[in-house]
Amino acid sequence: MASYNGVLKDYSHSSLNEAFKSQNNVNFKLIKTVSDFSETLSRLYEEHATALQVAVSNYRKKNAELRKERPACHLAIFQAWETFLQEVETDSQACNDVASVLSRQVSRPMLDKSFHRKVQSRKIFTHRESFETIIAKTEEKLSKCRVDYKQCHLAHRQNPSQHSLTEYIDAHNAYVQQLHATNGMLEAYHTDTLPQQMQELEEIHNDLVAIVSDSLMQGAEVIAGKANDQAKRYNSLTNQCAAVSPQQDLVNFVRLLAQPSQAQKIPRRLFASPQAEGGEEAGDHNEMTPCLRNELVFDRHSTLSQRSALESLKREAIELELQIRQLQDSIEALNRTQTRGIEGQLYNKVNELQEDLSMKKFDLRAKQIHLAAIRAQVSFDLVGVKSSKV
Repeated sequence: MASYNGVLKDYSHSSLNEAFKSQNNVNFKLIKTVSDFSETLSRLYEEHATALQVAVSNYRKKNAELRKERPACHLAIFQAWETFLQEVETDSQACNDVASVLSRQVSRPMLDKSFHRKVQSRKIFTHRESFETIIAKTEEKLSKCRVDYKQCHLAHRQNPSQHSLTEYIDAHNAYVQQLHATNGMLEAYHTDTLPQQMQELEEIHNDLVAIVSDSLMQGAEVIAGKANDQAKRYNSLTNQCAAVSPQQDLVNFVRLLAQPSQAQKIPRRLFASPQAEGGEEAGDHNEMTPCLRNELVFDRHSTLSQRSALESLKREAIELELQIRQLQDSIEALNRTQTRGIEGQLYNKVNELQEDLSMKKFDLRAKQIHLAAIRAQVSFDLVGVKSSKV
C-alpha cells in the first residue's frame, strides 16, 4: 500500500484519539443540525407558499368583482395591479420549488450520504481499541517471556546442569521469538494499520465537510436562482408602474363616454320679459306698464339708490377679496404642513389636515363664486350709472 502523507500522518499518537473521536462526533452533529434546519426551512417555505396562494386566490375573486365595475377599456394602473397579483402567485410557486429542493435534495440526502461514514467512523475507533488491546496482550506475553528467560538464566548460573541449560536455551528461544513477533506486530501496526486508519479518518472528515458544503450550496443556489428571477420580474413590474400615465388612463376612459352633440359651453341665462309669460302682445303697453329691457332703470319710480347700492357692493367685494387672500394663504400653509407630514409618514396628522384643507378649499371656491357675482353686479351697475348721466 502507498504510504500515507495526509494531514493526520503525524497525529496518530494514542493520546490524540479522543480528540479525533470528539471532532468526528461534532461533524456528524453538524450534519444532523443542518439537515433538521433545512427540513424546518422547507416547511416554512411551503407554508409561506400556501399563504401566498390563498391571498392571491382571495384577491383574484375581489378583482373579478372589480372588473365588473371598472370601465371596459385599457387602464394601465389596473394592468399593473393584475401583474402584481401574477408575480406574487409566481412567488408562491417559487417558494414551493425551494421547499422541495431543501427537503429532497438537501435535508434527506445529507443523512443518507453520511450514514455509512458514521458506521465507518465508529468502527475505526472500535478497531483501534481492539488493535491496541492485541498489542498490549502481545507486549504482556513478551514481558512474561522476559521474566521466564531471566529466571532460567539465573537458575542456570546458580546450579548449572544439562536440564537447567536446556530450560535456559528454551526460555531464550521463546523470548527471542516473542520479541520478534512483538516488534513485527508493532512495525505493521504503526507503519501500515495506524496510517490506514488515519487516512480513513481524514477521508471521512473530508467527505462530511463536502456533504455539508455541497448541500448548503444546493440550497443557496436554488434560493439565489429564485431571488434573481424574482428581482427580474419585479424590476419589470417597477418599469411597468413607472410607465403608468394617469392622463392616458383618463383619456381611455372618456373615450367610452357618450359625447354630447353640442360642444360644452358656459350656460347663460337670458333676460325674460314678464309680458312673454302672460302671452300679451308687445304693442298692448301704456304708460302705466312700461316695456323694460335688460338694463337698470333710473327714474323717480325706482326705490333704490343705485349709487349707494354700488358702494355697498364694492365694500362687499373688498371684504371678499380679503377673505379669499386669507383662505389662499391658509391653504398654502396647510398644503406645506401636509407635504411634510407625508414625507415624515405622519399619516394620522395628514388625514386630520385633509378635513380642514377640504373645508377651506370649499370656502375659498364659494367666496370666489360669490365675488364673481358681485363683480358682475358692480360692472353692470357702473354701466348703468354712466348711462344715466348721459
